[in-house]
Amino acid sequence: MRYAIIGLLVGILVGFAPVFVSTTGFVLTPLWYGSLQKIQAIEPAPINDTTMTFAVTTDSGYYHICASGLVQKFITGADAFIKPTSDGKFYITYKKVGNEIAMYNANNEFFWKLPSTEYPYISPDGSIIILLTADGSSARIADFNGNVYPNPELNGQFTTALSFSQKGSFAGIGFIDGRYYILNNKGQTLYKGIAPSSTVVKGIAIDDTGNYALVHCGNSSKDYIVGINIAKQKSFTYELSAPHYIKTSMAINTTGKAIFLDIDRLLEIDIKGKDVTGYQIIKKRYGQSQVSSAGDIFMISYPTHTGGSVWYVWQWGKGTLYQKEFYEEPFLHHILSHNIILLQGQDTLLCFSYHH
Repeated sequence: MRYAIIGLLVGILVGFAPVFVSTTGFVLTPLWYGSLQKIQAIEPAPINDTTMTFAVTTDSGYYHICASGLVQKFITGADAFIKPTSDGKFYITYKKVGNEIAMYNANNEFFWKLPSTEYPYISPDGSIIILLTADGSSARIADFNGNVYPNPELNGQFTTALSFSQKGSFAGIGFIDGRYYILNNKGQTLYKGIAPSSTVVKGIAIDDTGNYALVHCGNSSKDYIVGINIAKQKSFTYELSAPHYIKTSMAINTTGKAIFLDIDRLLEIDIKGKDVTGYQIIKKRYGQSQVSSAGDIFMISYPTHTGGSVWYVWQWGKGTLYQKEFYEEPFLHHILSHNIILLQGQDTLLCFSYHH
Protein backbone atom coordinates (compact mmCIF):
# COMPACT_ATOMS: atom_id res chain seq x y z
CA MET A 1 0.00 0.00 0.00
CA ARG A 2 1.16 3.50 -0.80
CA TYR A 3 0.83 4.68 2.79
CA ALA A 4 2.36 1.64 4.46
CA ILE A 5 5.44 3.57 5.47
CA ILE A 6 3.29 6.35 6.93
CA GLY A 7 1.36 3.84 9.00
CA LEU A 8 4.55 2.46 10.44
CA LEU A 9 5.64 5.93 11.55
CA VAL A 10 2.43 6.94 13.29
CA GLY A 11 3.34 5.39 16.62
CA ILE A 12 6.78 6.95 16.57
CA LEU A 13 5.46 10.37 15.66
CA VAL A 14 2.89 10.36 18.46
CA GLY A 15 5.68 10.01 20.97
CA PHE A 16 7.99 12.34 19.03
CA ALA A 17 10.80 9.89 19.79
CA PRO A 18 13.99 9.39 17.77
CA VAL A 19 13.55 6.78 15.04
CA PHE A 20 17.28 6.14 14.97
CA VAL A 21 20.30 6.82 17.16
CA SER A 22 23.72 5.74 15.86
CA THR A 23 26.78 4.80 17.87
CA THR A 24 28.47 7.93 16.46
CA GLY A 25 25.81 10.20 17.96
CA PHE A 26 23.66 10.73 14.87
CA VAL A 27 20.02 11.16 15.94
CA LEU A 28 17.14 11.07 13.43
CA THR A 29 13.72 12.21 14.69
CA PRO A 30 10.44 12.15 12.69
CA LEU A 31 8.50 15.41 12.88
CA TRP A 32 5.39 14.96 10.75
CA TYR A 33 3.93 12.98 7.86
CA GLY A 34 1.18 13.39 5.28
CA SER A 35 0.27 13.19 1.62
CA LEU A 36 0.54 15.75 -1.14
CA GLN A 37 -3.15 15.32 -1.96
CA LYS A 38 -4.12 16.12 1.65
CA ILE A 39 -1.30 18.48 2.54
CA GLN A 40 -3.64 20.95 4.23
CA ALA A 41 -4.63 18.22 6.71
CA ILE A 42 -1.09 17.66 8.01
CA GLU A 43 -0.91 17.91 11.81
CA PRO A 44 1.96 20.35 12.43
CA ALA A 45 4.85 19.45 14.70
CA PRO A 46 5.53 21.69 17.73
CA ILE A 47 8.19 23.80 16.02
CA ASN A 48 8.00 27.55 16.65
CA ASP A 49 10.45 28.59 13.94
CA THR A 50 8.37 29.86 11.00
CA THR A 51 11.38 31.23 9.09
CA MET A 52 12.50 27.78 7.91
CA THR A 53 10.27 26.88 4.97
CA PHE A 54 10.06 24.60 1.92
CA ALA A 55 8.50 24.73 -1.53
CA VAL A 56 6.48 21.59 -2.28
CA THR A 57 5.80 21.78 -6.00
CA THR A 58 2.83 20.53 -8.01
CA ASP A 59 1.91 20.76 -11.68
CA SER A 60 0.01 24.03 -11.11
CA GLY A 61 2.15 25.81 -8.51
CA TYR A 62 3.66 25.15 -5.10
CA TYR A 63 2.80 24.95 -1.42
CA HIS A 64 4.82 27.27 0.81
CA ILE A 65 5.16 25.12 3.90
CA CYS A 66 6.87 25.61 7.26
CA ALA A 67 9.29 23.06 8.69
CA SER A 68 6.54 22.27 11.22
CA GLY A 69 4.27 21.04 8.41
CA LEU A 70 2.01 24.09 8.56
CA VAL A 71 0.99 25.22 5.06
CA GLN A 72 1.30 28.99 4.74
CA LYS A 73 -0.29 29.24 1.30
CA PHE A 74 -0.59 27.74 -2.16
CA ILE A 75 0.99 29.88 -4.87
CA THR A 76 -0.01 29.54 -8.48
CA GLY A 77 1.10 31.34 -11.62
CA ALA A 78 -2.40 31.29 -13.10
CA ASP A 79 -1.75 31.05 -16.85
CA ALA A 80 2.05 31.14 -16.41
CA PHE A 81 4.57 28.53 -15.33
CA ILE A 82 6.09 29.05 -11.91
CA LYS A 83 9.47 28.09 -10.42
CA PRO A 84 10.18 28.70 -6.73
CA THR A 85 13.38 28.82 -4.72
CA SER A 86 13.87 25.74 -2.52
CA ASP A 87 12.55 27.60 0.54
CA GLY A 88 9.55 28.93 -1.41
CA LYS A 89 10.21 32.54 -0.38
CA PHE A 90 10.66 33.71 -3.98
CA TYR A 91 9.53 32.52 -7.39
CA ILE A 92 9.77 33.38 -11.06
CA THR A 93 7.03 33.18 -13.66
CA TYR A 94 7.25 32.66 -17.41
CA LYS A 95 5.17 31.35 -20.29
CA LYS A 96 5.90 28.58 -22.75
CA VAL A 97 5.42 31.05 -25.57
CA GLY A 98 6.09 34.40 -23.96
CA ASN A 99 8.46 37.35 -23.94
CA GLU A 100 9.08 38.09 -20.27
CA ILE A 101 10.21 36.59 -16.97
CA ALA A 102 9.14 38.08 -13.63
CA MET A 103 10.14 37.56 -9.99
CA TYR A 104 7.89 37.77 -6.93
CA ASN A 105 8.16 36.89 -3.27
CA ALA A 106 5.85 34.48 -1.46
CA ASN A 107 3.56 37.39 -0.57
CA ASN A 108 3.06 37.92 -4.33
CA GLU A 109 4.94 41.21 -4.18
CA PHE A 110 6.44 42.08 -7.56
CA PHE A 111 10.25 42.41 -7.73
CA TRP A 112 11.20 42.79 -11.39
CA LYS A 113 10.32 41.94 -14.96
CA LEU A 114 12.84 40.95 -17.62
CA PRO A 115 12.20 40.95 -21.39
CA SER A 116 13.18 37.42 -22.45
CA THR A 117 11.99 34.53 -24.58
CA GLU A 118 14.46 32.19 -22.88
CA TYR A 119 13.71 29.31 -20.52
CA PRO A 120 14.66 30.21 -16.90
CA TYR A 121 16.31 27.98 -14.28
CA ILE A 122 16.38 29.47 -10.77
CA SER A 123 18.98 28.53 -8.15
CA PRO A 124 17.92 27.23 -4.70
CA ASP A 125 18.32 30.67 -3.09
CA GLY A 126 17.34 32.73 -6.14
CA SER A 127 20.72 34.44 -6.45
CA ILE A 128 21.23 33.07 -10.00
CA ILE A 129 18.81 32.54 -12.87
CA ILE A 130 20.19 30.76 -15.92
CA LEU A 131 18.43 31.91 -19.10
CA LEU A 132 18.62 29.21 -21.78
CA THR A 133 17.49 29.65 -25.38
CA ALA A 134 14.86 27.28 -26.73
CA ASP A 135 17.38 25.40 -28.90
CA GLY A 136 19.81 25.05 -25.97
CA SER A 137 22.64 26.75 -27.88
CA SER A 138 23.11 29.83 -25.71
CA ALA A 139 22.85 30.79 -22.04
CA ARG A 140 22.96 33.99 -20.03
CA ILE A 141 23.17 34.63 -16.28
CA ALA A 142 20.82 36.90 -14.34
CA ASP A 143 21.17 37.76 -10.65
CA PHE A 144 18.61 38.15 -7.86
CA ASN A 145 17.92 41.76 -8.88
CA GLY A 146 17.24 40.90 -12.53
CA ASN A 147 20.56 42.18 -13.85
CA VAL A 148 21.70 40.14 -16.85
CA TYR A 149 25.36 39.28 -17.46
CA PRO A 150 26.04 37.84 -20.94
CA ASN A 151 29.07 35.58 -21.26
CA PRO A 152 30.23 35.09 -24.88
CA GLU A 153 31.70 31.67 -24.03
CA LEU A 154 28.24 30.27 -23.25
CA ASN A 155 27.27 30.03 -26.91
CA GLY A 156 27.35 27.78 -29.92
CA GLN A 157 26.71 24.23 -28.73
CA PHE A 158 23.79 22.28 -27.31
CA THR A 159 23.61 22.55 -23.50
CA THR A 160 23.63 19.14 -21.78
CA ALA A 161 24.15 20.06 -18.10
CA LEU A 162 22.86 22.87 -15.87
CA SER A 163 23.38 22.91 -12.11
CA PHE A 164 23.76 25.10 -9.05
CA SER A 165 25.67 24.85 -5.82
CA GLN A 166 23.47 23.54 -3.04
CA LYS A 167 22.68 26.95 -1.56
CA GLY A 168 22.69 28.51 -5.01
CA SER A 169 25.44 31.13 -5.33
CA PHE A 170 27.33 29.34 -8.13
CA ALA A 171 26.29 27.71 -11.41
CA GLY A 172 27.68 25.08 -13.75
CA ILE A 173 26.94 24.79 -17.47
CA GLY A 174 28.15 21.98 -19.75
CA PHE A 175 27.87 21.35 -23.49
CA ILE A 176 27.64 18.44 -25.88
CA ASP A 177 31.15 19.13 -27.19
CA GLY A 178 32.69 18.61 -23.72
CA ARG A 179 33.13 22.26 -22.71
CA TYR A 180 32.08 23.16 -19.18
CA TYR A 181 32.07 26.36 -17.11
CA ILE A 182 31.73 27.21 -13.42
CA LEU A 183 30.31 30.71 -12.90
CA ASN A 184 29.34 33.11 -10.13
CA ASN A 185 26.13 35.14 -9.97
CA LYS A 186 27.69 37.91 -12.07
CA GLY A 187 28.25 35.52 -14.97
CA GLN A 188 32.02 35.52 -14.43
CA THR A 189 33.85 32.30 -15.29
CA LEU A 190 35.63 30.87 -12.24
CA TYR A 191 36.84 27.74 -14.03
CA LYS A 192 36.52 26.25 -17.49
CA GLY A 193 37.62 22.97 -18.95
CA ILE A 194 36.92 20.30 -21.52
CA ALA A 195 35.89 16.70 -20.86
CA PRO A 196 38.29 13.84 -21.65
CA SER A 197 38.22 13.10 -25.38
CA SER A 198 35.68 15.95 -25.73
CA THR A 199 32.89 13.67 -24.51
CA VAL A 200 29.45 14.93 -23.48
CA VAL A 201 29.09 16.72 -20.16
CA LYS A 202 26.43 14.78 -18.22
CA GLY A 203 26.41 16.59 -14.88
CA ILE A 204 28.15 19.16 -12.68
CA ALA A 205 28.27 19.64 -8.89
CA ILE A 206 29.74 22.69 -7.09
CA ASP A 207 30.36 23.29 -3.40
CA ASP A 208 28.87 26.27 -1.60
CA THR A 209 32.15 28.21 -1.45
CA GLY A 210 32.83 27.94 -5.19
CA ASN A 211 36.21 26.32 -4.46
CA TYR A 212 35.46 22.77 -5.65
CA ALA A 213 33.52 21.13 -8.46
CA LEU A 214 32.86 17.67 -9.88
CA VAL A 215 32.05 17.06 -13.54
CA HIS A 216 30.50 13.85 -14.89
CA CYS A 217 31.13 13.28 -18.59
CA GLY A 218 31.36 10.51 -21.15
CA ASN A 219 29.59 8.78 -24.03
CA SER A 220 27.73 5.52 -24.62
CA SER A 221 30.78 3.35 -23.91
CA LYS A 222 32.89 5.14 -21.29
CA ASP A 223 32.32 7.66 -18.49
CA TYR A 224 34.60 9.83 -16.37
CA ILE A 225 34.42 12.10 -13.36
CA VAL A 226 36.67 15.14 -13.16
CA GLY A 227 37.50 16.47 -9.70
CA ILE A 228 38.30 20.19 -9.77
CA ASN A 229 40.07 22.39 -7.24
CA ILE A 230 38.80 25.74 -8.53
CA ALA A 231 40.88 27.80 -6.12
CA LYS A 232 44.09 26.19 -7.41
CA GLN A 233 42.84 25.79 -11.02
CA LYS A 234 43.80 22.09 -10.95
CA SER A 235 41.90 18.89 -11.73
CA PHE A 236 42.17 15.10 -11.93
CA THR A 237 40.23 12.47 -13.89
CA TYR A 238 38.81 9.11 -12.76
CA GLU A 239 37.35 6.55 -15.20
CA LEU A 240 34.09 4.89 -14.12
CA SER A 241 33.51 1.17 -14.50
CA ALA A 242 30.46 1.63 -16.75
CA PRO A 243 28.68 4.48 -18.56
CA HIS A 244 25.52 6.20 -17.28
CA TYR A 245 22.93 6.62 -20.01
CA ILE A 246 20.94 9.24 -18.11
CA LYS A 247 21.85 11.80 -15.47
CA THR A 248 22.94 10.58 -12.05
CA SER A 249 23.62 12.64 -8.90
CA MET A 250 26.57 13.94 -6.89
CA ALA A 251 27.36 16.55 -4.23
CA ILE A 252 30.43 18.21 -2.69
CA ASN A 253 30.92 19.73 0.75
CA THR A 254 32.98 22.82 1.46
CA THR A 255 36.14 20.83 2.30
CA GLY A 256 36.29 19.17 -1.13
CA LYS A 257 34.76 15.84 -0.07
CA ALA A 258 32.26 14.53 -2.64
CA ILE A 259 29.79 11.68 -3.13
CA PHE A 260 29.01 10.33 -6.61
CA LEU A 261 26.09 7.96 -7.14
CA ASP A 262 27.32 5.19 -9.42
CA ILE A 263 25.19 2.30 -10.70
CA ASP A 264 25.72 0.01 -7.71
CA ARG A 265 28.30 1.97 -5.74
CA LEU A 266 28.73 5.20 -3.87
CA LEU A 267 32.04 6.82 -4.68
CA GLU A 268 33.70 8.91 -1.98
CA ILE A 269 35.91 11.44 -3.73
CA ASP A 270 38.54 13.54 -1.99
CA ILE A 271 39.23 16.32 -4.48
CA LYS A 272 42.16 17.79 -2.56
CA GLY A 273 43.73 14.35 -2.10
CA LYS A 274 42.77 13.16 -5.61
CA ASP A 275 41.46 9.92 -4.12
CA VAL A 276 38.37 7.82 -5.02
CA THR A 277 36.94 4.99 -2.86
CA GLY A 278 33.92 2.88 -3.81
CA TYR A 279 31.28 1.29 -1.54
CA GLN A 280 28.61 -1.23 -2.56
CA ILE A 281 25.00 -0.08 -2.23
CA ILE A 282 21.60 -1.25 -3.45
CA LYS A 283 21.70 -1.19 -7.24
CA LYS A 284 19.89 1.77 -8.75
CA ARG A 285 17.71 1.92 -11.79
CA TYR A 286 17.39 4.84 -14.14
CA GLY A 287 15.20 7.62 -12.83
CA GLN A 288 15.22 10.64 -10.53
CA SER A 289 18.05 10.56 -8.00
CA GLN A 290 19.53 13.08 -5.60
CA VAL A 291 22.60 13.64 -3.40
CA SER A 292 22.90 16.52 -0.91
CA SER A 293 25.53 17.43 1.67
CA ALA A 294 25.61 19.08 5.10
CA GLY A 295 29.19 19.02 6.33
CA ASP A 296 30.36 15.40 6.32
CA ILE A 297 26.73 14.13 6.29
CA PHE A 298 25.27 13.26 2.87
CA MET A 299 21.67 12.42 1.96
CA ILE A 300 21.20 10.07 -1.01
CA SER A 301 17.87 9.03 -2.55
CA TYR A 302 17.23 7.09 -5.75
CA PRO A 303 14.98 4.45 -7.37
CA THR A 304 16.19 0.88 -6.90
CA HIS A 305 16.35 -1.96 -9.41
CA THR A 306 13.56 -3.75 -7.51
CA GLY A 307 11.05 -1.00 -8.26
CA GLY A 308 10.90 1.08 -5.08
CA SER A 309 13.23 3.77 -3.76
CA VAL A 310 15.88 3.98 -1.06
CA TRP A 311 17.14 6.74 1.21
CA TYR A 312 20.61 6.72 2.73
CA VAL A 313 22.12 8.95 5.39
CA TRP A 314 25.85 8.65 4.82
CA GLN A 315 28.81 10.01 6.75
CA TRP A 316 31.85 10.67 4.60
CA GLY A 317 34.68 8.38 5.61
CA LYS A 318 32.46 6.27 7.91
CA GLY A 319 29.68 4.94 5.66
CA THR A 320 25.96 4.33 6.20
CA LEU A 321 24.38 5.93 9.27
CA TYR A 322 20.80 5.15 8.26
CA GLN A 323 19.11 3.35 5.37
CA LYS A 324 15.43 2.96 4.54
CA GLU A 325 13.73 1.41 1.51
CA PHE A 326 10.37 2.76 0.34
CA TYR A 327 8.95 -0.15 -1.64
CA GLU A 328 5.84 1.69 -2.89
CA GLU A 329 7.56 4.87 -4.03
CA PRO A 330 8.84 4.92 -7.66
CA PHE A 331 10.93 8.00 -6.83
CA LEU A 332 12.00 9.93 -3.77
CA HIS A 333 12.97 13.61 -3.73
CA HIS A 334 14.51 15.25 -0.66
CA ILE A 335 15.18 18.77 0.55
CA LEU A 336 17.93 19.30 3.11
CA SER A 337 17.86 22.61 5.00
CA HIS A 338 19.84 23.22 8.18
CA ASN A 339 18.95 20.15 10.30
CA ILE A 340 15.59 19.46 8.63
CA ILE A 341 14.98 16.82 5.93
CA LEU A 342 11.82 16.73 3.82
CA LEU A 343 11.19 13.56 1.80
CA GLN A 344 8.68 13.70 -1.04
CA GLY A 345 7.53 10.65 -2.96
CA GLN A 346 4.79 10.32 -5.55
CA ASP A 347 2.26 11.44 -2.95
CA THR A 348 3.99 10.84 0.39
CA LEU A 349 5.54 13.60 2.50
CA LEU A 350 7.80 12.82 5.48
CA CYS A 351 9.75 15.32 7.55
CA PHE A 352 12.64 14.59 9.94
CA SER A 353 15.12 16.52 12.01
CA TYR A 354 18.59 15.27 12.70
CA HIS A 355 21.43 16.04 15.09
CA HIS A 356 25.01 14.93 14.94
